[in-house]
Amino acid sequence: MTFERFTGTARKVVVTAQEEARKLKHHHIGTEHILLGLLQVPDSTAANVLHRLGYDEETARADIAALVEPGTKELRGHIPFAPSAKKTLEVALREARQLHHHDIGTEHILLALVREGEGVGAQVLAERIRPIGKVRAAVLTTLEGSQDGAAGPWPNGTPATEETVATAGALAGGAPVGSHHLLEAMLRTENSMAARVLRELGVDPDAVAAKIDELDPEATADANPEEAAARKMDLRLVDDEVHLILRDPATVALAKKVTELSDGPIQGVGPVAGMFVPLWQSTNQLLAQVRDMLEPEPESEEEDESTAHKVTKAVRTALAPRLRR
Repeated sequence: MTFERFTGTARKVVVTAQEEARKLKHHHIGTEHILLGLLQVPDSTAANVLHRLGYDEETARADIAALVEPGTKELRGHIPFAPSAKKTLEVALREARQLHHHDIGTEHILLALVREGEGVGAQVLAERIRPIGKVRAAVLTTLEGSQDGAAGPWPNGTPATEETVATAGALAGGAPVGSHHLLEAMLRTENSMAARVLRELGVDPDAVAAKIDELDPEATADANPEEAAARKMDLRLVDDEVHLILRDPATVALAKKVTELSDGPIQGVGPVAGMFVPLWQSTNQLLAQVRDMLEPEPESEEEDESTAHKVTKAVRTALAPRLRR
């Protein structure tokens, strides 16, 4: 992997991640090491976002230690990237392109870390920051003032615009932000000019949400593989079993090949158990996020007027009714 388009700060993160892997005597650089690298560059956008969300290096080290044991043999020379870390750095490039940024900064690495979703870095963040979409929302809100990379053509925005963009990012979750996310975010942003105009024209946010869920984005320029796969997934409780159902053709084809090679179903026993752990953790994180979305919001004597709270409130309003269908 080459790092020509990485900013100096982003390169420092990668170097620090390798140092962290070496300290822990790990044979690969994982997303947990990238997370530690992000937190050790204090002036970066990523570190500032994580600190504002209440997540610091000390917490990260404790969370990582609970999931990953240190190695036993000291390593020398180059340490390769684990598949999850390599994927994160590749997705960082896609995040930069999506935001019309020429260079890849720490903000894009953090967005990619969350979007990758399966690595230890994303798992420990999801345990502490709920819903995990808060990270993306906070990054998008922050970018205008303190981005590491070169800015694209997006103009300066009003507070309502920043809140709308952050809400759209949270609604998109791990998928790229589409025009449908922006449309719904405009309607969900209280006290914005766009919301007022649309509502005075009789546009109902819930009706728009229902139509978005009904239509398939695959025939539009908003099509993306992440959302296409997610729309074909179900998570069901059948007696005392949790069934995770995936119907996208790529996953089905891969599963057919694997079961053909293994001559039957794959069970999480023996050495295979460790391969099942990320799936188990991701499923529990998803269920916890849905639970938090559906449970009554805790009452507070003081109304939180922060952008992060407004985004969380808007996403809860948008998603809770759909989850109850």
